[in-house]
Amino acid sequence: MGIGLETDAVLAYSIGLLLLYLLGSSLMKIFKVPVKIIMTIFINSILGGLILFILNIFGQAYNFQIGINPLNALTIGVLGIPGLIMLIILKMIL
Repeated sequence: MGIGLETDAVLAYSIGLLLLYLLGSSLMKIFKVPVKIIMTIFINSILGGLILFILNIFGQAYNFQIGINPLNALTIGVLGIPGLIMLIILKMIL
């Protein structure tokens, strides 16, 4: 009474896992820099959303709020403080 796996199936799974490992490791070497850039933008966007949240907490006293959405968070995440100033100016104009 075996577990029902034939040697061909075990060999095929082993070869598939080996190819998957080799493909994954080579793709990680190729895409190492773009993944790092994407993660940096993602983390900066989260921080941009937190900055918008803090701005909205303090802006309630002056009836000034900027919507917290992915586009505004990404703008602040990519551009930083100039992006925040740009959003404030756009809010005042519009």
